[in-house]
Amino acid sequence: MKADVLILGGGPAGSMSALLFARAGHSVVLCESYATLPERVCGMYLCPAGVALLERLGLLETVSQGARALHGMIMVAPNYQRLETRFPQGHGLPEHGLALPRPRLDNDLLELARAAGAEVRMGARPTELERIAGGWRATLPNGEPIEARLLVGADGRKSFTARRLGLTLPARRSRTALHIDRPARISAPPFGQMHVFDDGAYIGLDPVTPTTVNLSIVCDPEALRGRPVVEFVNEHLARSPHLSALFDPLPEDVRPVATFPTNARVRRAATHDAALVGDASGYIDPLTGEGIYGAMWNAEELVRCASTGWSDLPAALARYGRVRARAQAAKSVLCEVFQSIISRPWLANTALKLLSQRQAVADSFIGIVGNSYSPGRGLALIAKHAVSF
Repeated sequence: MKADVLILGGGPAGSMSALLFARAGHSVVLCESYATLPERVCGMYLCPAGVALLERLGLLETVSQGARALHGMIMVAPNYQRLETRFPQGHGLPEHGLALPRPRLDNDLLELARAAGAEVRMGARPTELERIAGGWRATLPNGEPIEARLLVGADGRKSFTARRLGLTLPARRSRTALHIDRPARISAPPFGQMHVFDDGAYIGLDPVTPTTVNLSIVCDPEALRGRPVVEFVNEHLARSPHLSALFDPLPEDVRPVATFPTNARVRRAATHDAALVGDASGYIDPLTGEGIYGAMWNAEELVRCASTGWSDLPAALARYGRVRARAQAAKSVLCEVFQSIISRPWLANTALKLLSQRQAVADSFIGIVGNSYSPGRGLALIAKHAVSF
């Protein structure tokens, strides 16, 4: 079989790429390793910029069914001081994000890609992947060859495609993420939450419904060595008066899903005949609000560059790589700042105290995390509001 584009990976980055390439008139084959999409080791948060992206593409009504609007973020410092922030109003973006159930989101996007004309192969991890004249050839487990001009790797942080292209780099920071859905003891407010602890661990909450919360905990893997995961999570829930009021302790037989490391690095996001999108193109840290939005933004940018420059695909992919690198560089700086803060409890406490002194400063900060502002513009607004205080 021959196609214009071969995509490896059926998560949001891969399915959005398939959908948009098909809409642009390209023949597309998407190969997903799993026969049925599994629960992903990830949060369920989509920032306001992601809501705007879905609306612009005409996908919001379909994808947001069953989702819950989130109006901002609640941040809690190591000293348990609590700050409620709201996503900035105006600036052409929605004033809310979404908590999106997974894998329903992934399946909805795959169905939209199929409806647009993309061919989706489930349970089809290639056994061979090789460059040929004019593109790529992938051989599926049943022996079927698929040839395509453009290869797109959308296969996550441990991307096989990135390794095949020789683009992977060692992870800069070794952190482990644990995820689990939990019933809430009391109604969870329509806000994402971030709880930072004095040992450098942090817990993120996405309330999918008032009574069901997606809980993620990110920590140093050494903190888990020699002890049960449930014990570690319960210890942190019990330490926080806010979390212990919201959740009962995890039962001993509960098994949170885990991933390690939480970040991934690549030399670049594209070669002359292949591109990486989503987590495969580099993932910094869940604290910086990437995830689903980053995956869909990558896909849209790749399709825009490739479709408008299909006659000179190497130049088009180089353009995509530059755009992706600029976005990644800004997030990298932001992530390093965040990590420096949360690794020092006194600094995290001081930062939250300063943000609490004026709501406009706090809302500008959360505008960066929510991708309502670029890091540069968000920091400028923080400085402006702080000076006028």
